[in-house]
Amino acid sequence: MVTMAFSLLTMLGFIALGIEVGRWYVVRAELSKAVDAAALVGAKNISNPYVNAETLMTQVGQANFKPGLFGTDGTVQITGTIGEQGKVYVTASANVLNQIAQAFAGEPPVGQENPLTTTGVSAFGAAQQRDVEIVMVLDESGSMAGQPIEDLKVAAKSFLDFFTQTQANDKFALIAFASGVEVKFPLGPNFVQPMKAAIDSLVASGGTNTEDALDQADGPYGFTDQTGVPGDERVQQFLIFFSDGNPTAFRGMFTRNGVDYDAVGYAADWNIRLMKPDEQFTYLNVYQYRTGDGLPKSSTSCQSGSPPKGYYNTKWWVLEDPVYGVSGYSEFLDVYYVDLLNTSDPEQCNISKWRMKNYAEAITKQMAIDHAAELKAKGVKIYTIGLGNVDQEFLSAIASGPAFEYYTPDSAELEALFQKIATNIKLRLIQ
Repeated sequence: MVTMAFSLLTMLGFIALGIEVGRWYVVRAELSKAVDAAALVGAKNISNPYVNAETLMTQVGQANFKPGLFGTDGTVQITGTIGEQGKVYVTASANVLNQIAQAFAGEPPVGQENPLTTTGVSAFGAAQQRDVEIVMVLDESGSMAGQPIEDLKVAAKSFLDFFTQTQANDKFALIAFASGVEVKFPLGPNFVQPMKAAIDSLVASGGTNTEDALDQADGPYGFTDQTGVPGDERVQQFLIFFSDGNPTAFRGMFTRNGVDYDAVGYAADWNIRLMKPDEQFTYLNVYQYRTGDGLPKSSTSCQSGSPPKGYYNTKWWVLEDPVYGVSGYSEFLDVYYVDLLNTSDPEQCNISKWRMKNYAEAITKQMAIDHAAELKAKGVKIYTIGLGNVDQEFLSAIASGPAFEYYTPDSAELEALFQKIATNIKLRLIQ
């Protein structure tokens, strides 16, 4: 009976210990959940100009583990701190009241506390914002004049504020497009202030050369090539594309009077001149029309009058392109392009300017879609923001999916949309 009594006390002691240890682990698990949630929120908002990330982490941790939860004594301590390179840390500690174990321990000596009254439990959480490359492609065409361009500037600059604290590691680029395309800031770090200055310099004028803007995002001043990098080591890449209109211009090669030009062709309904590709609405002294072989009058096959004499004309090299030319797009061959241009000859003389306008509008849109597809195939996520009477079907073809598309009829709403996208990107970067 004596042996049984001691055995029973021993078993009860182990049961008490098991209950207490189980509560320690429950409290620690709940603390871990709280600090992980706080760390994720902190990393997401590390550069949010509208909140204090350290205070926010502390508040989120406290909201997820309140004093007294699971038998703690009410002295919960949760602290969030910001480290280097976009890292955040959250620590938490709490005291678990050992009710059963304390009873078995008996009364402590006078003047001393029972060492089994409480047991300290702690947890640690950390999160980091992954490095990112973001290229902003902004429309500054003539239709943006007035309040829209001013609202765009405010919105784009507020987007940059979300990345202020991580700009030493992140990389941004700014490409502005109208008729021409200008790389306002090539991809690089420490971008906030120089990009804000570049955004302030935007002036609305000219057409909408969407295709070349998207093409240059993949060029020497845009995204780095991540195609050979393992998925878990890739730098996350995002393109922010904003426009208020449909494509009306494209970049290509043209020949006139035997001279070749790298220029912007414009889908206009009059005999407009070619434009410089790296400036906004800056004319070259070279006309798009009439079409032909582009040779000097003395040697061109384009003749008129009686007796026939050669006349100045412009060769559009895109008409020979296997994809966008008169013989490309087999599904459209006899239904669309040949009908549209009324010829299958890429050096046809004097194609109607109305036909050329419609043709240019068709290929500029398809070129932009194809450039976007090339970027997406390399892992770039594309957000689109459309303002006003924009072609939503076209922007949908550019975007990385419905969750990446935003539209508004009012330019005053642009700031909220840009900030929402910044928040979404920050969430995608957390690990």
